[in-house]
Amino acid sequence: MRLTPMDITNKEFKKSLRGFDCEEVDEFLDKIVEDYEFIYKENSSLKEKIKANNDRIKHYEQIEETIQNTLLLAQNAAEQAKLVAQKEAEMILNSANESAKKIIDKANFEVIKINDDYEVIKQDFMKFRAKYNNFLQTQMDMFKGLEQDFLKNYNIATNEKDDKVIETIDTKVISDDIKEKEANEKEIKEKDIFKEVAAEEVKAIPELELTANLEDVKNYFVEDDK
Repeated sequence: MRLTPMDITNKEFKKSLRGFDCEEVDEFLDKIVEDYEFIYKENSSLKEKIKANNDRIKHYEQIEETIQNTLLLAQNAAEQAKLVAQKEAEMILNSANESAKKIIDKANFEVIKINDDYEVIKQDFMKFRAKYNNFLQTQMDMFKGLEQDFLKNYNIATNEKDDKVIETIDTKVISDDIKEKEANEKEIKEKDIFKEVAAEEVKAIPELELTANLEDVKNYFVEDDK
């Protein structure tokens, strides 16, 4: 058990013959008590300070632990948020890429379809143009044949009339005025005959060949397609 200043102060020694000087001993003890008391108080004060410091250290350690835990939680939360953000960014990017790919594929499909439709229309138009040109050429050939037949028939009729006129005309020389008059009359007659013969020829042509109406043309091309 450690001594206290009070223990030293209250300590009494037995007296004996030939012992130490009591006053000197008491004086020394008083000095010891004083110094020991100072040391004791200082030690107690230091212990209290140490305890207080330990408490403060413990408090700071708790704060440090709390801060570390908070930082750890914040770090984990940041990592989690980062992962979530990365996943969302990847999802958004994938969705955008997929949407862009669909748009591009659709656009390419539309372009291909338009090109195909254009080629089909182009081929149909070329076929129609060729058939229509053939149709027109056929009609032109037919009209040329009709014209040749008409001119041939007209020349025969004119020659016959000229022969009859020659037989009835007097051999004497006709004056220039009479010749001019006859020429004018002949030209007028030729025009009238041409109109009459043309009208008769037109009436004799089948309706399908002359009119070439829309329904006939349509049936013509439909039959060619078959």
